[in-house]
Amino acid sequence: MYSIEPVPLPHDGPADISLWRVDFAFDASLADTAFTALSDDERVRAKSFRRQDDALRFASVRAALREQLARRLGIAADAVRFTSDANRRPHLADFNALDFNVSHAGAHGLVAMSPERRVGVDVEHHSDKFDWHSIASLTLDASEAAWIEQLDAARQVAAFYDAWVAKEALVKATGVGITRGLQHLTVLPRDSTQVTLRNPIPEDMREMAARWIAAPDGYSACVAWSATTFA
Repeated sequence: MYSIEPVPLPHDGPADISLWRVDFAFDASLADTAFTALSDDERVRAKSFRRQDDALRFASVRAALREQLARRLGIAADAVRFTSDANRRPHLADFNALDFNVSHAGAHGLVAMSPERRVGVDVEHHSDKFDWHSIASLTLDASEAAWIEQLDAARQVAAFYDAWVAKEALVKATGVGITRGLQHLTVLPRDSTQVTLRNPIPEDMREMAARWIAAPDGYSACVAWSATTFA
């Protein structure tokens, strides 16, 4: 039987943020006991995916999230209830002071959680067939695109994904996102694990921080958080 065992991940962010990696088994079945805690709505959503791999990505991350939340809350995993805010960002229906965020791509997912602040996370699988130029205008500041162009071809793809995951994690952590688009955030050049917002910083990003985190080969990942706490 398939069991989901999230791997705790180290990071350089605040100690109240917990982070886990979920590794997918694509030969699993949604009928496995690992998915027992999923709600009827979650099962319907999982079955709505056309590809079985996508269904397993969603179901595995949601099952792992339920288990970690249940441990924090002291309740059964199937008793965890979710709702969404006006921006369709999921949150707990019955508890306020516990924020979470998830992401998945390829063979891995991420779960981030904090009882003190908003969190955002993103992981992306590098694709050698992907031409980053095709969406550069939608995701990169002009200075970032110029900086990537100076790199050798082998490093360009990784640099693009580094920018992508950092911006997505930051936007997800705000809870409302940046209305002007990802290209209005500037996070490159990268010179450490710390994400440095460059150029004029949008108002909704001034209380945010982020760190790139270690990811499996061929992946980029980042975790972001709000500087202010719930208290």
